[in-house]
Amino acid sequence: MLRGLYPEDDFKMTTKYGIKVYSSNNPELTAYIEKIISQLKIWLTTNTVSKFVIVISSAETLEVVERWHFDIQVNGENGLPMAENVPPAEAEIIKRRTVLQIQTVLRQISSSVSYLPSLEGDEYTFKVLVYADRDVEVPALWADSGPSLIAGGGEHVRLKSISTLVHNVDSFVAYKMNDSF
Repeated sequence: MLRGLYPEDDFKMTTKYGIKVYSSNNPELTAYIEKIISQLKIWLTTNTVSKFVIVISSAETLEVVERWHFDIQVNGENGLPMAENVPPAEAEIIKRRTVLQIQTVLRQISSSVSYLPSLEGDEYTFKVLVYADRDVEVPALWADSGPSLIAGGGEHVRLKSISTLVHNVDSFVAYKMNDSF
């Protein structure tokens, strides 16, 4: 099982931003993720999303055991330069720097298994929470949800921030310590 959510054979190793990562080859999971990503792209381009959270919880008890939290700030309104105002030579440097930042975060996420408690002894599921402006149009099958917090707050590990001309992303993972520790 990959992080206790899906069998390993539901994934294949691919390369994203020069880093080896697992990608889904499960058609239902891939369709679910693609719907979320396509909606996120719309909200990101309209600056109407501020947070994206992946919540992992027990399928039986719904107890939250992990929260992957990404705070998103769209640049431009906060005085930072917009991408179209940057000379092409500088844009290439910024693009390379952005890829390096993304690689760093992907490495951190991949290596997280070294400090996160293993998800054993239960079946787990995940859901995605998107914090968008109140007046945005929400897809028909999406619903409001509570924050799905970890009881007692859990432990937190901050991941590297990503800062581009378009977005700043601050992220962390919160997790529940196993009782056996």
